[in-house]
Amino acid sequence: MTIKKRKTKNLKKSVKSKIKSIPDKTKSSKVSNSFKTAQDSQNHRSTNTKPKISEALAIVALILNILILPGLGSLIGGRTKAGVWQLVLLLIGLPLSLILVGIPIIIAAWIWGIVTGIRIVQESQ
Repeated sequence: MTIKKRKTKNLKKSVKSKIKSIPDKTKSSKVSNSFKTAQDSQNHRSTNTKPKISEALAIVALILNILILPGLGSLIGGRTKAGVWQLVLLLIGLPLSLILVGIPIIIAAWIWGIVTGIRIVQESQ
């Protein structure tokens, strides 16, 4: 045997051994795809299902947002993130209202609170 033939024979053997060592991806991809779709549907279900509040509680949340504090009704209505930010805007705007800069901030927080309250009432129906 010549050196060239030996090299090609050795190369073929190494390629065959490498091919055998590669896992079968068709089976694993089917399993992983079915796992992903089940996991995605579970995540989709958990993010879209909000606990529905009663209509009376939604109206109380709207009244609190309008008359008492913007954000308080949002917190009671289950909109925690929006409620906290509305309260933060109000608390920042109150001291700044002494130099007239905070008045638009307070108005924006109140309008945002009213809009959030209306959305809470619409979602409860």
